Amino acid sequence: MKRYLYPLFLALPFFLLLSWAIGLHYQKMTMPEIELPIKGYDPRDLLAGHYIQYEIDWNNANCMQFENEVCPKEVFSHTGYNVPRFYIPEKDAKRLDTLFRRGMYKNKKVTFSIIYAYTPGVQPIAKRLLINGKDWQEFINNNKGE
Repeated sequence: MKRYLYPLFLALPFFLLLSWAIGLHYQKMTMPEIELPIKGYDPRDLLAGHYIQYEIDWNNANCMQFENEVCPKEVFSHTGYNVPRFYIPEKDAKRLDTLFRRGMYKNKKVTFSIIYAYTPGVQPIAKRLLINGKDWQEFINNNKGE
């Protein structure tokens, strides 16, 4: 009997981790989406790779997409080391950094926003980065070499 328990105990952490990951993926895919404008940018961190470190721009946020038309700022607030990040490939970091710092592209204003999976009572999950309402990869690919 003991011979069968050891493999079971060794496999248990793997199955717990797998079930947790599947649960998070299910939440991300089934929760309603909201779009929030962002500000702040940090594309470089030698230890953690390339990412966008941002703050939500509540002054320009559409609170109509929330219950009672009130923005739940406390749910999205981050302090200390718990600053939200959206990871990006290294090859695109410089272009995104330049685009964000200038805030302009071809003499037109550029806006950044994040799509979150959000349901009241559940931790919001960042899903996609948008530039002028388009997926950031689409925006970069459509404007290569310019």
